[in-house]
Amino acid sequence: MTTAPSMPGIIESLAVQLAAFQAVVLMASGLHKLIRRRYMRVVVQEFARVPRSLAPLAVAAAAAAEMSAALLLLSASHRATGGWIAVLIWGTYLLLILRAIVQGRRDVDCGCTFGVARRPLGAYQVARNGVLTGMALLVAAVSAVNAAEPVVGAQILAALALLALYAALDEVMALQPLRSGALL
Repeated sequence: MTTAPSMPGIIESLAVQLAAFQAVVLMASGLHKLIRRRYMRVVVQEFARVPRSLAPLAVAAAAAAEMSAALLLLSASHRATGGWIAVLIWGTYLLLILRAIVQGRRDVDCGCTFGVARRPLGAYQVARNGVLTGMALLVAAVSAVNAAEPVVGAQILAALALLALYAALDEVMALQPLRSGALL
């Protein structure tokens, strides 16, 4: 006879799956920064207002932080640390997006997509980064108080499928008819 899963067990399993998803997104993002270094240098200059002389260092540091967080999220014993680093990464990106919107710089490229199309900043980017920050916070908090389960192959495959959906949603949200009703 099997017992019904407990709420803490369900939350822990969800946190492990979210950790795998966060790891995949962060790894892809870090690799994107390294593959498109020149483009990302311009992005950090215009979007984050990093001086030109420091842009290469900023891109390298962001890529290293993202990939380090990804690896830590995949490790059961270091998941909470990876989660807190992810909270800092996503929270920083969220604050930079909000700053650009408040400053009236909606047309600046945040480098937030894996594609090459520039999209105006708005409610979607704010919501996306808010959700990513919240996911990372849940992973960090749950992993800090529970003995973390290891990430298994099926969870990595599910995370890759979620990454494909994430990228597809990003493309759908860039369609002009949807953009005309933006809240921010």
